Amino acid sequence: MKKSIIFLILIIFIGCKPSPTYNAFDKEFDISLSEVVNDRCDTITVGCGYFNFRQKKGRLKNYYQVYMDDWNKVVAKGFDYSLDTLICKSEKEIKTKRYAKISNKNIAELNSELKKFGFVFSKQKKSEFGYNRIEIIK
Repeated sequence: MKKSIIFLILIIFIGCKPSPTYNAFDKEFDISLSEVVNDRCDTITVGCGYFNFRQKKGRLKNYYQVYMDDWNKVVAKGFDYSLDTLICKSEKEIKTKRYAKISNKNIAELNSELKKFGFVFSKQKKSEFGYNRIEIIK
């Protein structure tokens, strides 16, 4: 009986590390990155010693960011969302399509993903660098 209680307490403490929620909007940063890696995520270098572990499937892909000095500590979270695809024939053409207006159909699809996390699309605007940005709200 005494061994059973000790074993139960050990299981509780070992199992306390939360598993990844794949939710860029929650406040949980103390997650098990080994579980994220086991889910066969993409590992993407984002410069200056930072790496993103990003989901592979879906249009909305959550990611967890780590710094190379401590692979076990999440320093940031976010998501990428593929709204649409632009096919350009030259580098010059890419520069002219920086501000492609997001279609209503794509906004509806984005909203269906964001609603899972309690957010909605607010507006789209051109940034100071000429890129298209969207704003989402709770």
